[in-house]
Amino acid sequence: MRTALLLLTLAGTVRAERPLQPPAPEFPSAGAWLNAAPLSLARMRQRKAVIVAFVNPTSINSIRVLPALKAWFDRYALSQAMVIGVLTPDLRFHGDPVWAKKFLKRHGIEYPVFIDADRRLWNAYGNEGWPALYLVDRKGRIVFDRLGEGGSRELEKELRLALADLIGESALPSPTDAADPPRRECGAVTPEVGLRALPGAKPPLALGKSAPQRRSLIVGARDGETAYQGPWDAGSDGLRLARDNKARSSFVRVVYRAAQALAILSPAESGAGRVFVKQDGLWLHEGNKGRDIRFDGDGRSFVQLDSPRLYDLTRDSTRSPHELVLIPERRGAAVHGFSFSDECGVTTLP
Repeated sequence: MRTALLLLTLAGTVRAERPLQPPAPEFPSAGAWLNAAPLSLARMRQRKAVIVAFVNPTSINSIRVLPALKAWFDRYALSQAMVIGVLTPDLRFHGDPVWAKKFLKRHGIEYPVFIDADRRLWNAYGNEGWPALYLVDRKGRIVFDRLGEGGSRELEKELRLALADLIGESALPSPTDAADPPRRECGAVTPEVGLRALPGAKPPLALGKSAPQRRSLIVGARDGETAYQGPWDAGSDGLRLARDNKARSSFVRVVYRAAQALAILSPAESGAGRVFVKQDGLWLHEGNKGRDIRFDGDGRSFVQLDSPRLYDLTRDSTRSPHELVLIPERRGAAVHGFSFSDECGVTTLP
């Protein structure tokens, strides 16, 4: 293997080391398909170049790659390219086909999507996170892969090479305008924060009844700190409010740095409800609210829960740390985690 790599390097630039490995893992027979009948890489061999895209539907990092995937599917589908999304559930509702169909409709996704409910495909690829994109050529080899955001132009270049090998370069349409954000200093950003009770995970701090919503000075050293007050049930999917919260004394809070803060929220089983939102002890306003924020007659900021999904909460042009507080109304409402964006990646959700 090492000798072969050395010879290839001496002969010219190596596009990827993956082709020297066995073929790309096949899609498991067990698992739901959306937007298509069950597909297999074996049947597409010598007929298609395939992008296999693992995405997390409640992570802003994954949502930011969806426009590029859509652009490639729209541009190259008639040139023998196939885009296949993979939903490997991070939260339980991700694996619900009914919920997933609504997510696809909300984001205008028309390419096939496989629900990898038992993580077989994830494990077969040895995948390590979201988003993760794998390009499979006509011979069934992974010729390019990328974990995380970025590299859209590089991936499209590799896709065009794979398609040229299949149908000829002269038959290719022009490239898309899918591009990465400009590479510059985009400000500090807090990593994603989960609230799930998992082995080895640091649980949020449980506060006493007398703890105020803004307990202490907000400093950078508290970045990513989470806490809650009141009766909450901690589970593998996050925190779920155990009693109605008419007095608004129960809350979840997080300290963060970002230009955009989003939260993964679920309504109670009894139906939609409100989650009130404060930042640094104050209600939000038109200058710092996200797309999903509304205001009641008293000027209090809230989101109206309509389904389990990612909700756009705040905007901030400064680089200071903030304390974000969520106050659900109804028993059963859940806070699963938080997602954040720097200045370059601020995204308007559909």
